[in-house]
Amino acid sequence: MKRAAISLALAAAAVTAAAAPASAYTISGDRWPDGSIAYYTNVGGQNDEVVRAANAWNRERLGVTLVRTKSTSKARLIVHYGSRGCGGLGTVGYYGPRFVGEVQLGRACRDAITRLTAVHELGHVLGLGHEERTCALMNPVGDISTGTPNHCSVRPIDFWLARPIQPDDRRGARALYSESLARSSSAPSRPVLSLK
Repeated sequence: MKRAAISLALAAAAVTAAAAPASAYTISGDRWPDGSIAYYTNVGGQNDEVVRAANAWNRERLGVTLVRTKSTSKARLIVHYGSRGCGGLGTVGYYGPRFVGEVQLGRACRDAITRLTAVHELGHVLGLGHEERTCALMNPVGDISTGTPNHCSVRPIDFWLARPIQPDDRRGARALYSESLARSSSAPSRPVLSLK
């Protein structure tokens, strides 16, 4: 009887996995119209983790590049500590030429989790929303010890650090930044912050 229950559970899981959409990404914000986003990071000893997170998105060659600046006056995005806990939040998408985006990172995260959190929050900055249907770094929750997003198979932290951007994240970002996507660059009435 126990073996039958396990088989049924595995069969149900296989049906669920097969039914998951190939492109389940969620676009929640407007794309940045310029080819680069100048960002300033002020998270102390974890600034390098933010740079690594930005470079992960830059390697995707989306047509928009995150470029670090040493000056807050030149920044279109400010990355800073927000809470004493571990987590983050970020402005979702582009809001107009005078708006400066924001990413807040928790102070209590170890470096590896800070990097994964920063990649997630930069996904929001690029315009991606939370993905609730399939494995993606844009899943709203991740495991604090392994970095595994909540809709993904559990893997060690080194796996996620080597490939933080999952296929669904990549498809969403490429769809958002493709030339054929007709999205407005007009500013919504107020910025939206997304909690990790």
